[in-house]
Amino acid sequence: MIPIHNADVPYHAFSKLEMREWREDERDGFCEILQKHHYLKSPDKRQIMLGQCVFYEDSLVALLTWTHASQALQGRDKMIGWDNNTKARRLALVIQNNRFLLLTPTGTRNLGSHVLGKAIQTIPALWKERFGILPLLAETFVNPEAYAGTVYKATGWTNVGATKGFSRYGCDFFTEHEKPKMLWIKPLCPNAIPDLKDPSRPLEGEKKRATGKMPINTQQAKSLFKALYRIPDPRTARGRQFPLPALLSTAVLALCCGSKTVSDIFRFCQDLSSTQRAKLGFRRNPKAPKVVPPPGESCWRSVLSRVDCTELANALNAWRLSQTDTIPELLSIDGKVIGANLATIVSLVDAKDGTPIVQMAAPGNGQEQKLSQKIIESLPAERFAGTIIAGDALYSQKELVKTIVQDKGADVLFQLKNNQPTSNAIADKIFEQNSPLFCPNP
Repeated sequence: MIPIHNADVPYHAFSKLEMREWREDERDGFCEILQKHHYLKSPDKRQIMLGQCVFYEDSLVALLTWTHASQALQGRDKMIGWDNNTKARRLALVIQNNRFLLLTPTGTRNLGSHVLGKAIQTIPALWKERFGILPLLAETFVNPEAYAGTVYKATGWTNVGATKGFSRYGCDFFTEHEKPKMLWIKPLCPNAIPDLKDPSRPLEGEKKRATGKMPINTQQAKSLFKALYRIPDPRTARGRQFPLPALLSTAVLALCCGSKTVSDIFRFCQDLSSTQRAKLGFRRNPKAPKVVPPPGESCWRSVLSRVDCTELANALNAWRLSQTDTIPELLSIDGKVIGANLATIVSLVDAKDGTPIVQMAAPGNGQEQKLSQKIIESLPAERFAGTIIAGDALYSQKELVKTIVQDKGADVLFQLKNNQPTSNAIADKIFEQNSPLFCPNP
């Protein structure tokens, strides 16, 4: 039995408190005490990476447990400001205080802050001795319905807001418990936040190469692979070691994550795990089933330079629409020229927030009318009937308007200007025969 201190600790006796790391033979006993006295009970023994205990006159006063950082915390990630790749490499430099228990009956004034402050001073060295990594940041959660976090505030922790109210269930799922907690953060060295954020400065203990983060879930990845399966493969049968839909799906996701060059796409795929590559459709190595090898950079350059861009755009637009439950009532169509007449891109977007619904591109300038016609023709009429499509005078062409109104069942709201003389003349003729809707005051 581990004796528990049954009286308050005098303030003048704080210097006599003994803090040390748990011994392995003490783990079961300390977990039983947490299970009995902590409002959250004891964590899973496998989650306790390191424990600290505090004794006064050979009786237990306090317990603290530490574990790995949570994978996703919006407040913490926003405070640090790191990107996904930097976070993946450096998350191991963040640790979590997942239990803190004081066992004194009424609680001596300042005992909690004294114990926590001493724990913060000693935990970095203990963690490095045990795991070979010097942590730079600590995190913890406080239930706002029961506690104000006063002890954490007194020892220099920062409240960065409430969590979303989800907890991890298994490896790949989160369940909503509707009890958000307050997240507190504590730097363990003076430059912890800038060091964690800056990817240009290598840090001791960070992963040299970290598994990338998939921007879509497994179901979406499979549906994207299926949507791109219809695109003709420009390679011969002998050159199809890597499935074309897998290559194109990965390239699309890499571009969505900020890749700008073929080399960036190559590195994005390299940073994915074998499991992630398998979800995107890449084949496993027959001799090593757990390994899903990525394509080399030359493979990416060969395939992406030969694939049919129009077919790719049509397939992506169809997939994008399949992921949207409802189509906005008001849409806007507009085109932009990229670079020095390098290419033209036309987008059909949500008029309220600019979210793209459908996009198409073509090399060179002066392609807006052709691209807009292709975009409208590709739209499923059953999804766009009753919507309103707005745009400037460039899109007030007879064939385009006819396709929108008669074939797709939508309405148009286009400007009329002198730079489109034919459409402007037709409108003038109509207004000459009928009174305009709005008449100026005489």
